[in-house]
Amino acid sequence: MKRKVAIFLSLIFVGILIFMIFPKTGFVTQSISGTYLENLREKAGVECLQNSQCPNNTECIDNVCINKKEVNLCKSISLSSPTRQIKVGDSTNSIKEILTKTDLFSLLSGGELVEIISGKTIEYFYSSSIILGDNNIEQDNNGVLTIQNNEPLYTYKLIFSTGVDFSNKNIQGQALKILGNEYIIGPNSKNSAIELIFDKKTITLQEKNNIKITIDKTGNVIMIEISISSQDKIKNGESNTDSIFNFSKLSFNSADNNFANIEVGGNC
Repeated sequence: MKRKVAIFLSLIFVGILIFMIFPKTGFVTQSISGTYLENLREKAGVECLQNSQCPNNTECIDNVCINKKEVNLCKSISLSSPTRQIKVGDSTNSIKEILTKTDLFSLLSGGELVEIISGKTIEYFYSSSIILGDNNIEQDNNGVLTIQNNEPLYTYKLIFSTGVDFSNKNIQGQALKILGNEYIIGPNSKNSAIELIFDKKTITLQEKNNIKITIDKTGNVIMIEISISSQDKIKNGESNTDSIFNFSKLSFNSADNNFANIEVGGNC
């Protein structure tokens, strides 16, 4: 009898310890069973909704399981074109104004969230893009090319086809693909503060200087914008990484004849 009591008290102690530790470290997420997630996938008629539904060595990108060897989060793309280069006096967005998954497939892939209400399947499709800022290329007195910081260097946008209620328990626990990585929507999410969990770390997106959350007429989230800025001018040979996700980067290197080689891509 004493042994049973000791075991019971030990289980209580372990339970209390887990409760005290996990919320502080962000380990706890809204639980969605594999069976329920599989039901959502079948209703949506796609190959996958998140990585857990893909075989080993594959990853869910745009609702398709793709071999990880084909996933390149390090890829970057030049803001110049084969026939035209950015030079002193030009703006960083003078040739390319927007980047989509056509430019950076792994980094800017989309996906969907799914909900079943009264037997009806509701799909919330989302897509992502990078909008380049209007910042001039100038040359200082020493001949060094710089990118001025009149506007954000670029803005990452996540746009939903239908407004999403992030406080909805049916949405929490599902995954969003952001800059090539899978974030689980946390149980503390609400439309004004969206909790995202990645690799045992928690990020909360809420309105502030560099984050804008657009709400539709029903009070749900239709778009998330994250502006990536630099406090100083960016000089030749420098780069700037997004401070929130740390997975995207703008790199700047000038070339001969006062041409600017500017690239945007993954932070690797």
